[in-house]
Parts: sequence; C-alpha cells; structure tokens
Amino acid sequence: MSLPLKNIKVLDLSRMLPGPYCSMILADLGAEIIHVNDPQFAYGNPPPFFQKGRYRESAFNSILMRNKKSITLNLKKEKAREILYALVKQSDVVLETFRPKVSNKLKIDYKTLSDINKSIIYCSLTGYGQNGPYEQIAGHDMNYVGICGMVDLNRPREIFGLKDQARDPIVPCIQSADIGGGLVAAIGILGAIIERSTNPGYEGQYIDISMLDTVFSFMPMTAALHFSKYLNDGMVKNENILHGNCPYYSIYKTKDGKYVTVGAIEVKFWRDLCTGLGREDLKIKQMAQGEEREEVFHEVQKEFITKTQTEWLEIFKDLDACVMPVKSFAQACDDPQIKARKMVIELDHPKFGKIPNMVSPIKYSRTPLLIRSLAPKIGLHTKEILKSLGYLTEDIREFIQQGII
Repeated sequence: MSLPLKNIKVLDLSRMLPGPYCSMILADLGAEIIHVNDPQFAYGNPPPFFQKGRYRESAFNSILMRNKKSITLNLKKEKAREILYALVKQSDVVLETFRPKVSNKLKIDYKTLSDINKSIIYCSLTGYGQNGPYEQIAGHDMNYVGICGMVDLNRPREIFGLKDQARDPIVPCIQSADIGGGLVAAIGILGAIIERSTNPGYEGQYIDISMLDTVFSFMPMTAALHFSKYLNDGMVKNENILHGNCPYYSIYKTKDGKYVTVGAIEVKFWRDLCTGLGREDLKIKQMAQGEEREEVFHEVQKEFITKTQTEWLEIFKDLDACVMPVKSFAQACDDPQIKARKMVIELDHPKFGKIPNMVSPIKYSRTPLLIRSLAPKIGLHTKEILKSLGYLTEDIREFIQQGII
C-alpha cells in the first residue's frame, strides 16, 4: 500500500512531546522517521509505563514513537556528526527542538546541513521562536498558554452582582502549545515538501515554528473581539461567548452528580434546549443580560438537577439542542462514537500481549493510516542504520567504546 509520504525520510532530533508528536503525524502518513536519540538524555523513556515483572516500557513512547526507527548518536562528538551528515545526504527533512543557537554549536544548523544537501527541509520547533526577547528563555506549555492570553480566558464564569469574586485562572488539562506546535510544524513541513517539488532547483528551506506563536493563533474569536474595538469606538460591546458567561454555552450538573455540556448557540438549538427542559418561557431569554441572565442560568440549572445525566441524554437524543455528557478519558475510550471511529485499537506486543494505542484521526478511503510497527526501544535500529551507511561491525564496536553511539 502506497502512503502519502512513502518516499520521504525524516531525521528527527527532537525530544519530549512537541517534536515527537509532529514526527508521529509524518510517520503515520508513511514517512520513514529516524529518531536520533542522545544516549545520555535522561528523559528518553518517560513514565507512565507498561510493566511486567522488572521489564517496563514507556506507555507515552508507545504512542509518540510508533512507526519510527531509533538510532543513538552523541552529537557532541565529531564522528557522530559525520554519521548524521551521511544520513542528511539521504534525507528530506530534519526536525529539531533545541534552544536557538544550540544547533549552531553542535554544527548541525540549517546552513551546515543545507550545504550538504540543498534539498533538505529543516524545521526548528521551539517555545518562542528564533528571534525576540524570549528566544533564549526556557519554557514549557504552561508558560506559552499563559503569555498568549489563553489561560486568562480559562476562568470560572463571572456571576453578575457578586462582589470580590475569586476568578483565578485554571491550569489547562492538555498541552495546547506542545500538541499545537507539533501539528503546525507537521503542516509547515508538508507545505515545504509540496513547494520543493515545484521549484526548479528542488531546494529545501528553513521553517521556524514557535509554540507561543501557535497558541496565539488558536484564538481567532478572541482576536476578532479585540481587534473590532479599534473600529467601533466603543459603541458596540461584543462579548466572547466562549467564556462560559452565557447560559446557552455552559456546563450543568445533573441529579447524579455528573455533568452535561450545552452548546446551544444558534437560536434553533436554544429553542430545542428549552423544549427538552420543559421551559417554553425561557425561549425568548437566550440573550438576557445582567440579573435576568443570572436568573436564566439558575432556571436552566434548576431543571438539569432534577434528572440524571442518562435521563437527560435520552430526552435530548431526538432534539437538536447540542447537549452531550462530560466524560472522563476512560469513559471516552468506551464511548460508542469513539469506538465507531476506531480511535483506540489493540496491538500485539512481544512482552505484554495486547496493548492499547490511539490511532491517527486522519481517515483516508484508499490508503488508511495504520500503526505499522511498535515504538522501538532507544537505539534499536542503530546497527541496522549504520550498516546501511557502509559501516562495518568493528566500526560499530569502536563507536560504542568511544561513546559515539
């Protein structure tokens, strides 16, 4: 079966979540990914683990590193860089997540590698990008979503008339910047591959992806509300309905202590919501403000608390009201829609038997994306790759002794 990126080879020098998530997407699409690991990197096998007796493997890696090969190279050593240069000659893409200028110190920067292979596409995925005052500052997902304004939006709703409200920002539960950065990097790489195929010199190019830029771009509604202020002279007060301050876009508790989500933004959905609740009187109050809005919140919650989550889902199953349950991840894995989409599958593992994994959300009709190989142990393919480059067994033994691999 021919996959979209069947003939594309990627050297993945990245670590942690963002870069490996990007290369996971490319691997699922059929690219040959050679993940270059530092043999001394302390976090190459992160928890949680699949474990049987004393033997264990990273369950995190089982997702991110599927469909990839792994080689260990200590890039601080000249011989290891020579091996990398040999791989660059055969590759299409290099992905790295070093702090800016580290690749220059290691002599694996874009200029160096493009001199070896002018067709190479080189993607740097970093927290703050390759320029600006934060360029050299360390960071994690929390920092990026904090700076961009996303965390500021993520607060309990403001209750009208209540003074001294505690509305502290809430810690996000997913790594939007890490995942988003990996996703945008993959899109950037795919675009560069297409462009390279059309330019006469078949030249590659450099891609600079910032995780802060990425999550900043994830808020078009917030941006539109902010930018519109410059033109309406304060005459029109627009409201971000995604804040949870509107009764028609919120979360409600049910009789059994569970919750439902309501996304009845359009009038037709709100009307069906009111019908399901048995509250025809609320149909004209969707856009209520101030104290009246608080009354609508109270009345909607008062209705939802009278029945269990299951009972409400049965009532709303034939109504277009955008009412769905709040579930845990474990419950989501058993959700009939997730199951119908086959988003979780079981793979045969030589040590653990059947292990679950998440699959790609991309559904092709002719060339379905499969998990073709389990995540490799770090360095599993080192000897295989070195031999493909022409190195002999005695060379490999010497590399091990010298700490090159």
